[in-house]
Amino acid sequence: MNLTGGLRWHGRAWAAQARWAQTCADIENWLLAQPTASEQLMVIGASAGWMMSSAWLARYKSVHTWDIDPLAARFFRWRHGRTLQAQGVRLVCHTGDALTQLPHLLREHPQASIFLDNVLGQIRFQNQHIAQAEKRLRSITQALRGRHWGSVHDRMSGPVQMAWPAQALPNIQTVTQVHPEDAQTTQHWLTSMGAQSPWLDHLTGSIFPEGTRLTNMAWPMKPAYWHWLQAGWVAR
Repeated sequence: MNLTGGLRWHGRAWAAQARWAQTCADIENWLLAQPTASEQLMVIGASAGWMMSSAWLARYKSVHTWDIDPLAARFFRWRHGRTLQAQGVRLVCHTGDALTQLPHLLREHPQASIFLDNVLGQIRFQNQHIAQAEKRLRSITQALRGRHWGSVHDRMSGPVQMAWPAQALPNIQTVTQVHPEDAQTTQHWLTSMGAQSPWLDHLTGSIFPEGTRLTNMAWPMKPAYWHWLQAGWVAR
């Protein structure tokens, strides 16, 4: 089940650019603040890069993208290709499921940094049982050990008290990953978003190693249904 692919998804993303603008700016600022540890970047789950920063991508000499959506490469080049070409960045877009090939791709690109673009939060929907999804997430993060990698993904999602724009997005929140999560900090963040029960757990609360610096952001994916995005980078 691909939740971010197909013509319908791309049309929805294009129409939602004004509503997503603050979240996109938050993601861009966060990305630009991260160290660039390699001249090569692998982007997994790139889609069209609707919420991605061309300025950040242009910091690399080569960018490889992967997505299972056959339309993703065309739209990614449309959104970012001209800027990257002007900056001399080599862009190669692949169509396929990079997560199933992850060990092989990591061996093919031993020096590249890896960015998982809002893909890990979808693993829950690609497995019949929660235990299977959690096992799959663990296998992905284990494969990434020893690499410089980052991820922006859904932590939770659900209805909010007031629809955007009546309810403003909260300021981003910076925390440190602990296992288990700090329940009080989590509740404070959900309250600041105006979360209304029930909210869906995307099973990504333990993605990053303990001690990782995390950034929490609000994403009004739909006017009255928001996502809690969690972002972090892991050094080698």
